[in-house]
Amino acid sequence: MNHLPNRILSYFSSPATTLLLYTLGILVCTHVDAAQIPFHSSSSLGAVNYSAIDDRFHSKYHPLFEVESFLYGLADAFPEQVRTVQLGHSAEGREMQGVVISTPGVITKGKPGNVGQTKDMVILGAQHAREWIAMSTPLYIAHALALSSNASQSSSSYLPELTGWTVHIIPVPNPDGYVYTWETDRFWYKTRQRWGDRKKNSRDEDDECVGVDMNRNYGYKWKAEKKTGKSKPRPGCDHWYPGSRPFEAPETNSIANYVSTLNDPRVFLDVRSYGQMISPPFSFSCKRVPKHAEDQIEAALGAARAIQSVHQTEYTVSPLCESLYSAPGNAVDWMYKRASIPFSYAVHLRDTGTFGYVLPESWIRPVGEETMGMIRYFAGWIK
Repeated sequence: MNHLPNRILSYFSSPATTLLLYTLGILVCTHVDAAQIPFHSSSSLGAVNYSAIDDRFHSKYHPLFEVESFLYGLADAFPEQVRTVQLGHSAEGREMQGVVISTPGVITKGKPGNVGQTKDMVILGAQHAREWIAMSTPLYIAHALALSSNASQSSSSYLPELTGWTVHIIPVPNPDGYVYTWETDRFWYKTRQRWGDRKKNSRDEDDECVGVDMNRNYGYKWKAEKKTGKSKPRPGCDHWYPGSRPFEAPETNSIANYVSTLNDPRVFLDVRSYGQMISPPFSFSCKRVPKHAEDQIEAALGAARAIQSVHQTEYTVSPLCESLYSAPGNAVDWMYKRASIPFSYAVHLRDTGTFGYVLPESWIRPVGEETMGMIRYFAGWIK
């Protein structure tokens, strides 16, 4: 048997066995049928009630076409507060969709991305395709913010902390990988970018040698893949392949270009799963301390308390390198150092490993509610 990190080249037909192996840190063969994975949604969008937080929509995971339909529907329902944006195209040619949410009258001003004299918050969804809760949570946030921006001050939907903020939400920054998790491999991680001669082929003999780890492809402290022995590594084969140069992935390049157009970005949240952690920079090194470290930690501790106040979910706070491991080329580091966003964080949502990347659909709404507590805290605390 070939030995690959965190993988076994075996097939297990039992969903329970698959889940157990995965939560123990053992990834199952990429060709396991997505239908065998527990909690795989067979969603159907139907009519969405945009005038209230719709229990039915926010109780299921949704394929990409339903996500996009929801975003367009939200913009149609709240034309003065919400507009859709197209950031660019993925490696396979899919559009990268986002929404911008602000107070009435602000949305129509300025160029795409720049919506006038408000503070900007950027919420980035699942860069790693298998982290479905990191896609559904930004959708919940978008819906809640749209309702707030349209509500009277006496309404329960009104969120006073968000006054003066424009929020940019990109729920599915890795659309190719996300589609792949629905159609082929529930645990796919990277993009679906192909390399060299394989660009011409619709299928690869070695499907592992496809894609980029988006969160190692940003242009601050980026590092090339290390060579093992004398042989040159094949592009894309490593689970954490960072690309052959910074911003080689069209997805990361489009995100960076978009953020660079913003007027006054104050907060960046890279929403991920799992671990229940709020992590400021740095990712590339555990030895470097950001200039804004004291304020970053203070704000994160307050945000963790805000999360806990909703459903008693406990989050930890520590720099990203300490929370996980050293990873150069991370989005949080680039947003802090190159985009000059002082409050930049990776936010790992529920849980701490019981379900991991296959969080039950019944948890979608509670995670959304408590994450909104964090959003409100950041918006109120950061001036």
